[in-house]
Amino acid sequence: MSEAADIAAAIKVPSQSSEPSWLESLWGLLQSEMSSYPGRPLLVLRIVLACTTVMFAIVVFRIPGGVLGAYYPILISRDSFRSTRRSALWVATACTVGTAEVILGAMLFAGSPFLHLLWVWGTLFLAFYLVSSLKVYEAALALGLFFTNTITIWDQPVSADLRLRQTLFTLMVIFIGCGASVLIEYLLARTHPPDAVIGGIQERLDLTGSVLREYVEDPAGWKKQFHLVRRYSTRGTGTLRSFIIEAGYSFEQRQRLSTALALSGRLIDLTASLMETDEALTEADRKLCIAVSSNLSILSSNLSRREIPEWIDLDDRFETQAPILAEIERAVELLAESLSQAMWSNRGEAPPRPAPKPARTIFVPHASGQEGHLKFAIRGSLSAIACYMFYMSVGWVGLSASVATCILTALPITGAARHKQLLRFAGVVLGACALGFTAQMLILPQIDSILSYTLLFAGVTFLGAWIGTSSPRIAYAGVQIILAYELVNLNRFSINPSLVPARDTVLGIALGIGAMWLVFDHLWATSSVDSLRPMLSSTVRQIARLTESVPGAPAAPQRVRLEQQTSEIMRRFEKLRALIEASYFEAFPKAPPAGQLLERARDYLPQLRAALLIRTGLIHHQGVAASHCQPDLVVQVQQRSSVLLERIAQQIENNSFSSRTALEPTDQDLLDRLRSGFDLAREGEIDCDLTELRLCSSLLNVVHHLHGSR
Repeated sequence: MSEAADIAAAIKVPSQSSEPSWLESLWGLLQSEMSSYPGRPLLVLRIVLACTTVMFAIVVFRIPGGVLGAYYPILISRDSFRSTRRSALWVATACTVGTAEVILGAMLFAGSPFLHLLWVWGTLFLAFYLVSSLKVYEAALALGLFFTNTITIWDQPVSADLRLRQTLFTLMVIFIGCGASVLIEYLLARTHPPDAVIGGIQERLDLTGSVLREYVEDPAGWKKQFHLVRRYSTRGTGTLRSFIIEAGYSFEQRQRLSTALALSGRLIDLTASLMETDEALTEADRKLCIAVSSNLSILSSNLSRREIPEWIDLDDRFETQAPILAEIERAVELLAESLSQAMWSNRGEAPPRPAPKPARTIFVPHASGQEGHLKFAIRGSLSAIACYMFYMSVGWVGLSASVATCILTALPITGAARHKQLLRFAGVVLGACALGFTAQMLILPQIDSILSYTLLFAGVTFLGAWIGTSSPRIAYAGVQIILAYELVNLNRFSINPSLVPARDTVLGIALGIGAMWLVFDHLWATSSVDSLRPMLSSTVRQIARLTESVPGAPAAPQRVRLEQQTSEIMRRFEKLRALIEASYFEAFPKAPPAGQLLERARDYLPQLRAALLIRTGLIHHQGVAASHCQPDLVVQVQQRSSVLLERIAQQIENNSFSSRTALEPTDQDLLDRLRSGFDLAREGEIDCDLTELRLCSSLLNVVHHLHGSR
């Protein structure tokens, strides 16, 4: 393995075909986003049942103002029954408090148009402030939409008694929506298999094995699973970890399953990093991929039969030059070990004391403090007030959807807000115009029963929910399809012969987007590049300062802390990717410094992910290995990698990126010592752990490759 340390020299796989056109790329994106994945049909079914149940209650009992009640089940989280219950409670509580504010404010400021206008302005400011500061985002959005709807109600030239009843009916139907969501989640959660954790581990093992197999057998088609791998990586294992806590396992079972789950999640992260780096394969790499894929199939099969898996040991038969493949190999070995024997040193002991929980709060801290929330609220409320003043001045109340657009699409980052605005517009055009117009003209005149109407509503909701369970790239369009269709066809208890509601909804959204672009995007605006630079540099520093194993310290707290730090950095990777994608919706051409930063960030992300996973693997190996090989050398490698990562963070902050350079004498000396130690260990002259040396070599090469990136 004399050349095994030269990992950074791996050559990218050359493209064998011309670049696809934008139309082909769009079609490929839609295919991947619309394809099914484990759990998606059941998730869509739960959304459809909740929305349809509320719609049925609205139509049967003729509840006025029921659109929000049929829409709110989509806002409620469905990660687990606990999260659904918590989210529904937040939405119901927020709307209850909002009802009190609306009734008291509207009645106190009644009788004077000027005071009524001040109340509207203050309510909109409060809505945007809560969108920025409230911890549960869906509750803030629900409250903002409730304010928008009730402002329209209290602007109507009707009696105060009728306006009050309409407000209370709106709150009641929201309660129905929240209750229906919780009830359906409870009923369907009872149908979940009791071994959901084992099933989740199996899904991740099967996916990793499939990708590795296609990596060798079908290089042209293996990237088709990229979106599925990325979706699993983004979701993480938090939901399954909560299942372990709630399932009543013994302490030893919890430890065993938690370890296996963490390793299966790590395999997904490693697979995502492998697909992003797209390294060339040597013959040894191909053999290793096939061997690891076969072992993953054996593990998954044993888990399905509840059998103890056989011991897996590849015995260094495959000398891979890809650090990610080496880490995948090691993770599979650890997974087999964790499931094949009682490896817990604290078996029979009392479980460790849980870490103290942080103080609960309903507000989130802003990066720039309280001033940041106030600036956000001012920007958003001015945009919404401009829309409100326009449509009230011209007497075109149908454009009230513009205010809702401002609330729904207000995000701190300009590019992300524009992305959401375009998805809202596209969703409303499809839901209100394409589906709404078609239903009004061709389908609804033929319907003469509540059953037929329910089936039509469920079909539209199914389409929107299926799109809404895609990745964030297009998911919001599906949510807006459902809302737009409900606004057109659920605002009265008979067939709507007029196309005016759909027209006004589309024009109102266009007005809201225009106001956001003119006001929100130019007042204290923050571009994706402005947020990308500090977040990228701080993420690199987090990797550099990752907790190292402390000899003699308890293993469990160190393992928990390392997992928490790794999860936090992984979440930052997703935020960084979202910022890079949001930059496409901002002004072009980019200034040279901004363009250079975006190019570097795109190049850095997969390599930073690799550096993180290799470093955490090295730290974890130090904690579980029975013996250590040249501990001083390992410490020097970790310290040197931290120094190089700190330099990279400094370069990002100063926008002074260095060109690729030769290895510094210090780095070359460390690599030579690692290579020498590896050769001596292979020849049996020293008793040394080859895995530790391989991890050190991989870490140093990946970090140096980052430091000298183009």
